[in-house]
Amino acid sequence: MELLSATDIKNRGKQISCRQCGICCTKGGAALHGEDLFLLQQGLIPRQDLITIRKGELAYNPITDKVQPTKAEIVKLRGTGREWTCCYYDTLAKGCSIYEKRPLACRALKCWDPEESLGLVETDLLSRLDILGEDEQLQELVKAHNSICPLPDFASLSQILQQETVRTIAELETLINRDLSFRNKAVEDSGVVFKEELFLLGRPLFQLLHAFDLRVFQEGDCLRLQWGGNT
Repeated sequence: MELLSATDIKNRGKQISCRQCGICCTKGGAALHGEDLFLLQQGLIPRQDLITIRKGELAYNPITDKVQPTKAEIVKLRGTGREWTCCYYDTLAKGCSIYEKRPLACRALKCWDPEESLGLVETDLLSRLDILGEDEQLQELVKAHNSICPLPDFASLSQILQQETVRTIAELETLINRDLSFRNKAVEDSGVVFKEELFLLGRPLFQLLHAFDLRVFQEGDCLRLQWGGNT
């Protein structure tokens, strides 16, 4: 869930309560914290409704007001379709469909007074391994994916692309195809992975590269990359 900017807050004037405008919910689902673990353990929020932002992935940080690599893994409520709007936001009723069992970040959020919400940023976050508990098979899957399909250094990727374009693109192509192959096999082997891929493995690497003006296309059985900086 993306917190409102300083400008948004200023424009709210003397607001002292929620107006149910829905802006908070359309900017992304809430990140999950330790206090939310019981919601998952009791099945109140199913894992298929989660998405993982892996450590080092680019995300908006409301404290710095910048998009930057995350310092920790973030598991959050997924969006709807290709949008970031929280999957539990009811657009017709303009409200939360799981209001009574909403996560800590949602309960803490007051767009007119963000201090409490800002205090939660990157603190006591739930990880995939926390949520999977004693499910050793899926824990090993997550660990294997992190090891076999590491993320590139997003903080320096733009600079490296400019300095060593051909080599960097070749390395990235190897990574995105390895990531895709891992996912395909995991999905084929398990119906659980098929339903919970975005939680267990996060978003495919080739999607994360869009932010760097890297266009993905298919050539035979492989994915290839074309960098906009070359044109």
